[in-house]
Amino acid sequence: MAKADLVVCCTTAREPLFDGALVAPGATVVAVGSHEPDARETDSTLVARSEVYVEARAAALREAGDLLVPTAEGAIDEDHVVGNIADLVTGRRTPTTDRPRFFKSVGMAWEDLAVAGALYAAALAES
Repeated sequence: MAKADLVVCCTTAREPLFDGALVAPGATVVAVGSHEPDARETDSTLVARSEVYVEARAAALREAGDLLVPTAEGAIDEDHVVGNIADLVTGRRTPTTDRPRFFKSVGMAWEDLAVAGALYAAALAES
C-alpha cells in the first residue's frame, strides 16, 4: 500500500479495507463502491489526511459513509471537500502531491459518462 500510486476500491464493504495511514503522500485513492451513510471502504484516517474530491457535494455529504463516519476530530464537513471531479477534469483544480488525493463516488454514472466523453474528445483532438 505504501508504494502504490493508485488504489481503487469497488466493493460492497461495510468497514474500511485498509489502514489509511499507509497510503503515501501523492497517491490517489478512488472509492466507487459502498455509498451508504453507514458503509465505507476507507477509514477516517485516510479521509482526514487527504485532499477530498467528490462527484457532487450535496450527494456525497448525504450518502457517503466514507465521509460521514466521524474521525477522531469529528465529522468531515463540506469545507474538507476541496472540489468535484469536474474541477479536476477541466483543470480548475490542480491536485496536491504532498498528501493523498481521495475521490469518493456515490454512483452518479451520468458524470462518469460525461468525463469519459470529454477525455475521448480531447484524445481525438490531439491525434
